[in-house]
Amino acid sequence: MKNKSLIIFAFFLSMISFSCETTYLDTKPTASIDAGSAYATTKNAAAAINGIYRSFVVRYLSSQGHSGHPAMMIILDHMGEDMVLGTTAASWHVGETRWTAHRSDVNTLVQFPYEMYYRIIGNANIGIANIDKAVGPAADRNALKGEALALRAFGYFNLVQLYGKRYESRAKPNTQLGVPLVLEPTTEGKPRNTVEEVYAQINKDLADAALLLTASRINKSHFNLNVVKGMQARVALVQQDWANAAKFAAEARAGYQPMNATQYLDGFQDIANSEWMWGFDHLEDQTEYFGGYHSYISCNYNSTVIRTYPKVINNLLYKQIPATDVRSKMWVETPTAANSIVPPGGVRPKFLNQKFRLPGTPSTSAMGDVPYMRAAEMYLIEAEAKARLNDAAGASQVLFDLIKTRDAAYVKSTNTGQALIDEILVHRRVELWGEGHRFLDLKRTNAPLNRNGTNAIASVALLFDVAPGDARWEFLIPRREINANPAVTQNPL
Repeated sequence: MKNKSLIIFAFFLSMISFSCETTYLDTKPTASIDAGSAYATTKNAAAAINGIYRSFVVRYLSSQGHSGHPAMMIILDHMGEDMVLGTTAASWHVGETRWTAHRSDVNTLVQFPYEMYYRIIGNANIGIANIDKAVGPAADRNALKGEALALRAFGYFNLVQLYGKRYESRAKPNTQLGVPLVLEPTTEGKPRNTVEEVYAQINKDLADAALLLTASRINKSHFNLNVVKGMQARVALVQQDWANAAKFAAEARAGYQPMNATQYLDGFQDIANSEWMWGFDHLEDQTEYFGGYHSYISCNYNSTVIRTYPKVINNLLYKQIPATDVRSKMWVETPTAANSIVPPGGVRPKFLNQKFRLPGTPSTSAMGDVPYMRAAEMYLIEAEAKARLNDAAGASQVLFDLIKTRDAAYVKSTNTGQALIDEILVHRRVELWGEGHRFLDLKRTNAPLNRNGTNAIASVALLFDVAPGDARWEFLIPRREINANPAVTQNPL
């Protein structure tokens, strides 16, 4: 994302028809350009693909709290039980915590991810349809097409998990409704495809992308072969395809080393970290100020959110972390001025987040990089998949290879069966806290939401139990989409 001449094609499917609006950033005046010109050369095409990555982090619906995919990462963790609003002063993410925002078809949370991920898909479709005609080296065309295919798969993977029912491997084909599959630039409204059909397309796009990409890339903000394999591992895990989940996870993390304890304490804000496989490389001219990821999740950015209701961890989860584990230092059970960092005037609720920290005390810049995928996740996917395949020895070894880098006192697990799976899932919750996995992990494992006995504040959270299979595990389709596209049907209310 170092190229400052970014072209963003704003093809929205929020009303399921694409509206054509082109924006030039930095070096061009406001104007329009057709797709043929944008993809006339591989150099032009690279700028267009850069624009898709940039659309991950822009503000949607003019809402400060909905600045792209990083905002969804925070929201989905608030919808679980492990990220807790620290005080009753909370204003942002209360509706998400209570599970009311995604169950109103006119709420911003319902429209925001629908618009964002279909925007990514719409732009990717333009690239896929035009890149083969671009003048330039064949290797560049292949790489750009591979990125576009992976971006489309990424968009659909997020959408189907949010708006569709969970995938059930024992119920093939999964005939429950997913989301409309739009595979070419079009203004035609389409009905919802089945969950099975959407996952088939996701897997096809990723497999095709893997044939076109290599390990090389411009920087970590872009897809490469490792990240595609990481996406294949994620998808296989959700589909309970344990063999492929283990296989792709092991392949994905090749060449990426778990961070050491010193790196772990560095604040989770630098994409140069050896463990980060993919993320947002935050440049000074691309800041979202008070809407950025670290404006909401860091411990020391000088914002109202961080000063008055910082993030805290589920106390029951925290108490499962050994004191010898460096991850125990990511939160402070009883914070004081001596053992924790907050901005001036900031409160210090118990179990205070210190995992995400920007340079400076306080930090006056929200310029932190965002972790989309880390090698640690791949270790955990491989371990979980092997445990579910009853390969306890293999699973415990992979888990040991990761956790020994966090806790020198960790001893290889002797658990088997469900006890081993449970141990791995606890490590997954601790390791990936704040990185956007918890709500979807609960949904994919068909587990209940259970905040009972935790430090969730009753007057803030209100909701403490949701059973597996409840209709509330699905986001509603936006009302604007329903009104504009008669082919689309709503989820159960």
